Amino acid sequence: MVKHLYIHIPFCESICSYCDFCRFVSNVQTKKKYIEKVVMQIKSKFDVHNKLDSIYIGGGTPNSLSQDLLHTLLCECKKFCKKNTEFTIECNPEFVNDKQIKVFKKYKINRVSLGVQSTNNALLKRINRKHTYEDVVNAVKLLQKNKIKNISCDFIYGFNETTKKELDDALAFISKYSIPHYSFYSLETKPNSLITKQGYSINIEKQEKDLQYIEKKSKYTRYEVSNWCKNKKYESVHNKAYWLTKEWCGIGLSACGFENHTMYENVGDLNNWKKKSSKKLSTRDYYFQILMMGLRLVNGIDLKDKNVLNAFNYYKNKLKHYHIKNNHLVANNVNTLNECLVDCL
Repeated sequence: MVKHLYIHIPFCESICSYCDFCRFVSNVQTKKKYIEKVVMQIKSKFDVHNKLDSIYIGGGTPNSLSQDLLHTLLCECKKFCKKNTEFTIECNPEFVNDKQIKVFKKYKINRVSLGVQSTNNALLKRINRKHTYEDVVNAVKLLQKNKIKNISCDFIYGFNETTKKELDDALAFISKYSIPHYSFYSLETKPNSLITKQGYSINIEKQEKDLQYIEKKSKYTRYEVSNWCKNKKYESVHNKAYWLTKEWCGIGLSACGFENHTMYENVGDLNNWKKKSSKKLSTRDYYFQILMMGLRLVNGIDLKDKNVLNAFNYYKNKLKHYHIKNNHLVANNVNTLNECLVDCL
């Protein structure tokens, strides 16, 4: 039974220069029809007795939706929450306000992922983010005032212009405001992003050094390639479902899911999307998926799990740069995970 749900909200008020996700600048009526279809699909997929371990609303910019549309969407999601369901919504800082947070709390959202990207206002402007560092601080204070303490902040590293001081400033912000979880994602030049079309070239060597610097300076525990937390209780339940190859349902245009050993993506347009199913993963591909995703975790994957053990035995003769610790299969260096897995391909 599926215990994890991802909902994609593809609407933004503006398009960031690095973004290649499915996103649109759309009118109110288009958004209303989209949310109505998402709610209809949730109703058809889940029974109210099937409570979920995690719900994640991503985008796009989910909190750019109007109060009414947030009510419509979150009211439906709440039906599938139990006492300890991790319920996350991605937010842009500039849209966070008291009224919105009260809607979040009413419908059991208990985790907010803030798209900070940088604490440098000049860089934020260059990459077409519409918020400022001051907006981020305001959003955090409002969330904490309203007793939403499980806040995660996303940052991007690897811009050629990024200095060590900027990385220090980001980590100082985390410490100053007691943010319990944060992510640092490496800048990528994706095919449909503006920076790619402008011919932006990433300095890979600098990017690697930036990551090493972040790892060295962080006071938090790194538990996955791109993620750090204050303590174990703040590890992302939803993202760990991906990394541990658990089943999840994807709803909304471009949302992906994994059910019955089948990876799928919802394709089409804003008015009409449908599931595009691939064939069930072969045994070989399923076991590779387990290793590829699970070895992203710093502490590795539990060999007491039958599927993990089978995956390890299947690829044992090809797998390199790993060790076994506390009965967990662990990559020697998560920063060079590709070296660990390349022969398995």
